[in-house]
Amino acid sequence: MAATPALRSLRAALPDSRIEVLALRCARPVVGRSPHVDAVVEWDDFHRKGESLARVEKAAVIATLGARLRRRGYDATLLLHNGTGAMRKLTRAIGSPVQAGISFGGDGFSHPVSPAAEAESAREANARVLAAFGVEEDGGPVELVTLPEERAAARRLVGSGDGPLVGIHAGADWSCQQWLPERFAEVASTLQREAGARIVLTGSGSETGLQEEIARGMARPPIRIAGRTSFGELVEVIRGLDLLVCVSSAASSIADATGTPSIVLLGPEDGRFTGMAPTEHRRVLQPGGLRLAGSWCELGRWGVLSGCDSPVCRGVGGLAELDPATVSAAALEMLGSDSLSSARAC
Repeated sequence: MAATPALRSLRAALPDSRIEVLALRCARPVVGRSPHVDAVVEWDDFHRKGESLARVEKAAVIATLGARLRRRGYDATLLLHNGTGAMRKLTRAIGSPVQAGISFGGDGFSHPVSPAAEAESAREANARVLAAFGVEEDGGPVELVTLPEERAAARRLVGSGDGPLVGIHAGADWSCQQWLPERFAEVASTLQREAGARIVLTGSGSETGLQEEIARGMARPPIRIAGRTSFGELVEVIRGLDLLVCVSSAASSIADATGTPSIVLLGPEDGRFTGMAPTEHRRVLQPGGLRLAGSWCELGRWGVLSGCDSPVCRGVGGLAELDPATVSAAALEMLGSDSLSSARAC
């Protein structure tokens, strides 16, 4: 999602060029529908992260993928967002005459970009890579393209009724970013009781268990759609909400892109990396304060894996100090504020 403004800006600067995007298969719903992209080259990510054979796998994948992309004869390769060592090696392996990306030295990029002095979001990093390539990022919104049938499906899923429509998205790739389900249930029950809210529980197919834990603790049954939406349908469900209460996840970024008011609960993480800063329509609750990435993971998985579902890490750090009354009060305030109506008009 953070790459969509860069792709739009690149297309505006080079209208006659062919732009192809290398992305994980799961990213196709975002970049595959972009009007600024001619083709998506998919790959499946590394499968042995954190294992003894991780380096062997990375070398083999980079060599194979690099040879495949080299044959396509790209004039330029821009490394957006994922400036890991493996992706920098892949950029070199593609062999384009022009190579731009975050560089730590020795990468051989024709247009190297120095690492940020402080934490920066993927979008900010992408803008600096574009600038090195001679293109200015346009500052416009993140683009999420959906289809009419997805909009219709979203309406069917949530139905109709009185009261504000409030979404709760409790899942995240990292369990340390998750709040306790019984606390989400308490917040949902308070909003049902005091605001007459209709509660929608969203999430991926792997988060249906978390959905059930929350639903069991609620005063009245919620609308359960975890695992029942495509990405486009989830975008449209979130677009139609009066408020989203969530943890740091794709859902929080979708809410920002669609202009949906949101409350984001941040645990032991640095929100600058994901752009989780307070805005006119987003309130961020982080009792534990900003934490440096990787400084708190006792299991040593942060920065090595793409996610972790360790049950002992749910609600750690500052999230353990966040009580339901605080979240409920913030939600009721946002539901009753003038900013709600102005945000929904956007």
